[in-house]
Amino acid sequence: MKKRIRKFAYVACNGGEHNHNCQYGCIGCGACVEACRKNAVSINAQGVAEIDRDNCVGCRLCEKACPQQIIHMHNVGEPFLVRCSNRDMGAPARNACDVSCIGCGLCHRSCPSEAIQIEDNCAVIYEADCLSCGNCVVKCPRNAIVDIREFIKK
Repeated sequence: MKKRIRKFAYVACNGGEHNHNCQYGCIGCGACVEACRKNAVSINAQGVAEIDRDNCVGCRLCEKACPQQIIHMHNVGEPFLVRCSNRDMGAPARNACDVSCIGCGLCHRSCPSEAIQIEDNCAVIYEADCLSCGNCVVKCPRNAIVDIREFIKK
C-alpha cells in the first residue's frame, strides 16, 4: 500500500514591500480566504494571502479559487519553497517586487542535484530530486527561495 504524502498549500508570492507593480503576484482579493473551510488562509498586512500550515489540510480549495493561480501544493517533508511567480527577468522583476525571482540562475548553478530549473524566468524546485542542502537559499540574491523550517538563514 502506497503511503500518502501530506501536502499543504502555499502562496508563491513573497509580498515584498514594493509588490504593487507585480502582475503575477497576489492581488489580495480574498477568494482563497472564502474558499478555505479550515480558516487556514488570511490576508496579511501587505495585502498578500498567507496560509497557516498547521490548519491547512491540503484540500486544494484555495488553490482552485485563486484567480492568479499562485497557490500551489507542497510536500510537508520538503524544506524549500520558491515564494515567487514572477515571469519577468532582471530589471523588470527587480522593479516589480523587492523579493522577486529575477531568473539569474544562481540557485540552479549551486544545486548539486540539478533539482532547480529556471522556467519562464522563475526558479522551480523539483522536490523529488532535492537533497535539502540549502545551497539555493544561501545563493538566492533576492530571498525568493525560503527554508520553511527556518534552519538556513542568510
